Amino acid sequence: MKSIETNLLIEMLAAGSKEIADNFEYINNLNVFPVPDGDTGTNMKITTISAIENLRNQSNNNLSIFAMGKIYCKQLLMNARGNSGVIFSQIIRGFFIPIKEDHNAIDVPLLIECFKGAKERAYKAVVNPVEGTILTIIREIAEQIESFENSDIETTFKNALDIGLTALKKTPEILPSLKEAKVVDSGGYGLCKFIEGMYLYLINFATNAIDANALVAIQGEINKSEKEALEITFSSKNTFIQSQNRYTINEEGFGYCCEFVIQKNFITHERQPKKSDFNLKKFEKEILLTGDSLVVVEDNEIVKVHVHSVYPSLVFEVGQKYGEFLKIKVDNMTLQYLENHPEISTEELFFKFNLSDEIKLVVTCPSKKMSEYLKNEFQIENVINTEETGNPSTNEIMNQITNSKSRNVIVLTDDSNILLSANQAADFVKERINVNVIPSKNIVDVICACLVFDANKLVNENVKAMKKAIKKLDCGCIGSSIKTSQFNGVFVEKGDYIGICDKKIVLAEKRREAAIIELLKRLCVRKNAKIVYIVYGQDVKMREINNIEKVVNETYGLKCKFIDGGQKIYSYFVGVFRN
Repeated sequence: MKSIETNLLIEMLAAGSKEIADNFEYINNLNVFPVPDGDTGTNMKITTISAIENLRNQSNNNLSIFAMGKIYCKQLLMNARGNSGVIFSQIIRGFFIPIKEDHNAIDVPLLIECFKGAKERAYKAVVNPVEGTILTIIREIAEQIESFENSDIETTFKNALDIGLTALKKTPEILPSLKEAKVVDSGGYGLCKFIEGMYLYLINFATNAIDANALVAIQGEINKSEKEALEITFSSKNTFIQSQNRYTINEEGFGYCCEFVIQKNFITHERQPKKSDFNLKKFEKEILLTGDSLVVVEDNEIVKVHVHSVYPSLVFEVGQKYGEFLKIKVDNMTLQYLENHPEISTEELFFKFNLSDEIKLVVTCPSKKMSEYLKNEFQIENVINTEETGNPSTNEIMNQITNSKSRNVIVLTDDSNILLSANQAADFVKERINVNVIPSKNIVDVICACLVFDANKLVNENVKAMKKAIKKLDCGCIGSSIKTSQFNGVFVEKGDYIGICDKKIVLAEKRREAAIIELLKRLCVRKNAKIVYIVYGQDVKMREINNIEKVVNETYGLKCKFIDGGQKIYSYFVGVFRN
């Protein structure tokens, strides 16, 4: 086969999504050691399945491959969950970058450029790229694919898969934590399964050229390569819960489409100030503060700009700093959206965007009981419970931000895996809403940040106070190991209770009470300890709590604040507050 057209590519993407969905529990298990908080498979499953379903709903037989890619990439990003989902969405977005509007299909040379674009976009999306992860897989594919004999589309995809699986096998040698746990990278494995699904659909599509025996041989070869890459298998107890589709108004359809052409350093009136020297990167950074969907073309003394913004006056103010306008064009995208969506009333649309100045909090938490605690104790209306569905998607966080009906929002995440999605959600609404994302290590950080929140103070004052409170906390948690191994120099047997601080295992005990007491010992002896916050899980008994309180009071002279979190995975979240 010499090229891929739109409809075939859609089915290949669907097959890749199905391959992830069929293997999501195994992908989770590659990531869960030493406690079952890894959900890469779940995140990638929800991200890809939701995107392909929305793509099918919006696509038609006449859709170009460029237009299809645009829809699919947006849906991936809107439904992206956790770090793995966000990074995967950027890999796919990069894949589609080389595809232009005049392309009717993807041939072999363009396919190679697509893999290169995927790598470039992925690495730009991550501030501090870590090798031995999904990034390594797409980088190896992009860097090596051209050196292979790529006679047709099928062979090119097979080469990409072989390169990916070879790179996957090397991930434990690159990332020490993978080597200690004797697993390959979970996100990288998920990406390989996605490519495998695309490839298998492709060769099934070409059955006229490949007989049944050859197809069986190809599948056997893939299975052999995977077996070499995977040193260990697990049985997962995690349950996937399908996320519900939510009705959301398309954020991209609002504000103004602004276009202008300026001549640099040109002054039309003597009272105008001297123009600033034009620097492309500086200009892009400055104008992005006013909007998004930015395109800037510099040609000698002329600069042409296209940007979407809620505040066109700010856009033109930035432009006029560097020159004078030769052309100006402004279209109201909100009116265009209403014309194209008669089912949405004007009242519904503008009610959604009627924002107050009151500061609102959006918080993530690990259980329904903790969600109720945050609502009752701090009157927080917008709480995202991750107990059943796992890490929230970008879209879910954005929905909570917009549902707050405020132009000043502070987002508190109780897990670092949610941070990328939260930042992406904040970026989506930055034109209308001032969002500050405060990262934290666990739910105790969130609680202490909420304790110092004061609705009567300014946003910046609250952000500063909340970050300061989090810095004064030494945090840890207690969970149960699902396998025997040595991690960070600590020998752990299956079923042991382990203590984790700063994402590192610091202890392992046979008894849970002994584990929490040892963890508290490590935290309480630190300088200026003042009070201990403990959020306990659903299986913890009052006798154990009383024993812990007695030890802390008598040994360290500290008071304990116990909160019934009712969480399933971690038995305890602990935070020691220092002066």
